[in-house]
Amino acid sequence: MNTASARLRHLKPGSFRAALQLTIAGLGGLSIVGSILWFVVVFVTMTPGESGFAEGLAILVFGLYALAGFVVLAAGLWIPQREGEGIQFSTRQRKLLAVGVVAPIVGVLAIPIGATIAPPLSQPVISVLVAALAVLISSGPIATLLAVGSKLRSSRNGNKPGDDGARSPP
Repeated sequence: MNTASARLRHLKPGSFRAALQLTIAGLGGLSIVGSILWFVVVFVTMTPGESGFAEGLAILVFGLYALAGFVVLAAGLWIPQREGEGIQFSTRQRKLLAVGVVAPIVGVLAIPIGATIAPPLSQPVISVLVAALAVLISSGPIATLLAVGSKLRSSRNGNKPGDDGARSPP
């Protein structure tokens, strides 16, 4: 069976792009897992009397670390590969990875702009801006997970490297 793990074992030793792809994606994955584990450790050890500001600050900090991890993971997987090297993604999957890189960055950069223009605006407009910001920030990790899940599904089904496993209409 030609799975993703079997392909990883047969990487060409001189493949710089494959090594770069896996290193950057690995750093992103470690950042995600590390921030989630640290988040759990902090909340398990926190007494009920310490909740409030510290809890909110922990959610913000570890959320930003996890978001940065998703951006780095998507950027690493987005590195183009030649035939037979690295993890190859279809065009659709690469577009999802591009969204995974760009959307959270745009969302985080929009926070200071929104904070500058929001105070004189009415409450419904501020609500729309906050909702748009939440969509931008959350769409990056969702797009990255969709691309990785689609790749895992297509490799499990034994599809070609460029095929994402999507069914064509009859």
